[in-house]
Amino acid sequence: MFGSYAISVTSDFVYSVALVVFVLDRTGSAAWVSAAAIARLVPYVLLGPLAGLMADRVDRRRLMVVLDIVQAGLLAAMALVAANGGSVLLAVVLAALSSSASVSYRAAAVVTTPRLVPEDDLAAANAAESIVAQAAWFVGPAVGAALVALFGVAWAMLVGAATFVVAAFFVSKAGDLGGGPSTADSEPRAEPAGLIGGLAEGVDAIRTDRGLAALVLFVCVLTLGFGMEQVLHVFVAVDRLGAGPEWIGVMGASIGIGGFLAAPLTAKIARGGHVGSALVISGVMSGLPLAALAVTESRTLVLALLAIEGAAVIVNEVMLITLLQRACPGHLLGRVYGLQDSSSAVTQLVGSLIVPVVVGVLGLQAALAIGGGVTVVGTIALAPALLTLGRRGEAERLALAPLVDELRSVAIFADLSEGALTRLAQGAAVERRQIGDDVLIEGDPADDLFVVRSGTLVVRSTGGTGSVVRDVNTMGPGDWFGEIGVLRRRLRTATVTVTEPVELVRVPGAVFIDGLNTPDILPDPIRRTVAARLLRTHPTEATE
Repeated sequence: MFGSYAISVTSDFVYSVALVVFVLDRTGSAAWVSAAAIARLVPYVLLGPLAGLMADRVDRRRLMVVLDIVQAGLLAAMALVAANGGSVLLAVVLAALSSSASVSYRAAAVVTTPRLVPEDDLAAANAAESIVAQAAWFVGPAVGAALVALFGVAWAMLVGAATFVVAAFFVSKAGDLGGGPSTADSEPRAEPAGLIGGLAEGVDAIRTDRGLAALVLFVCVLTLGFGMEQVLHVFVAVDRLGAGPEWIGVMGASIGIGGFLAAPLTAKIARGGHVGSALVISGVMSGLPLAALAVTESRTLVLALLAIEGAAVIVNEVMLITLLQRACPGHLLGRVYGLQDSSSAVTQLVGSLIVPVVVGVLGLQAALAIGGGVTVVGTIALAPALLTLGRRGEAERLALAPLVDELRSVAIFADLSEGALTRLAQGAAVERRQIGDDVLIEGDPADDLFVVRSGTLVVRSTGGTGSVVRDVNTMGPGDWFGEIGVLRRRLRTATVTVTEPVELVRVPGAVFIDGLNTPDILPDPIRRTVAARLLRTHPTEATE
């Protein structure tokens, strides 16, 4: 997954350069370049919620492979248009369609990350992706420019198409990424029917959780300021610094360098247990440098301020995505992210559009102060809710750790990855049962399995005959039961009754199966346990 992400994000920059060169060569118009940029942004506005719903409901590995192949095909079509001196409008439309595929791809990737890594490594994984994204700011445009210079626009686009095929191959090797009807991030639940019902669940999750709502609103505040900054940098470079338009690239590179240098520190910051505080501080620090540009005309100071901003932005991005992944219910994460993505794309577009008006009415200095001030004031206003959300996420993470360790010590879970153990712990529930309670009943449907913390139970079975009931086993602390029905997708093979008050950990069977990666080929310890238990209850099935 990491390899696929690195290739995909770099390819986006490669073909972006080729597209801009093609549009400029054919039209000589900055307006057409802006139109191409807007065309690539609009899909994020319109399709974000749908993309999130797909990430929740469709097999993610298959979805991401298909989207990579679709993007490869669209870039190949763009290369054909460029090679034949075709329509600029057609190239822009193809670029918009490519962005449409990218929206769903990113939503699926965000939802997938918590499935692949344990909770303690979640921030580190997000930081690694951010490092790649920052590196792509340099590598992608450089590679794109080199390809265009050496081979032309069409070949640069074809190389981009080929890299998406490679990315698809990487994703195809990533194992089960969840999504679709076979996945259960926690216990099974009925999904609302239809597009509207599915999206409404995501909206309700944001509306009913003050912290989650603050997080989404915070992203919108940030992207409003970012949208303004993209245009304000043009005015700063030309009007305040007296430099040429090429200085826009220099300023952007300074932001990228600051982010690249700070990215390795983000995982350590997140592990420090102060994600909410880091989010608020980095939010303020990402807005202050833009406001400070209103009071300086020193090129050196401008670059230094922008490097500070880049460092703050990268910390902010990693804290944001980590907190969202921790705070949002797993089965709704795609939808919430999609709604956030769509909302932030709208505010970014609004920010870019209002700058000329603000500069014309109030002047450049006031516009810079407002652009940075929006982020600072918005962050401070939302700080109480964000800090509370951060503390909540950290408390849940710490509370989960002992249960993860407990499950890791149970032999049947020994072959599960850390990410799978974390998901088991997230979906697990502690139950207490009294003498005489039947925890399982022979012939009932199988869903979850159980780990015994304390107490004793007796296992009784008719052997599938429905006649004589025999005691076949007893269980105590450290034992587990219920796995046969889950693994073999069959009815319960025995009745398990409490003989001494017990404390049990109920763990979600569907997540356990997902965590095996290849549930049809069981690890030897599990296979031997299942065979031994079937030998007691259903001898004729023990070797099946």
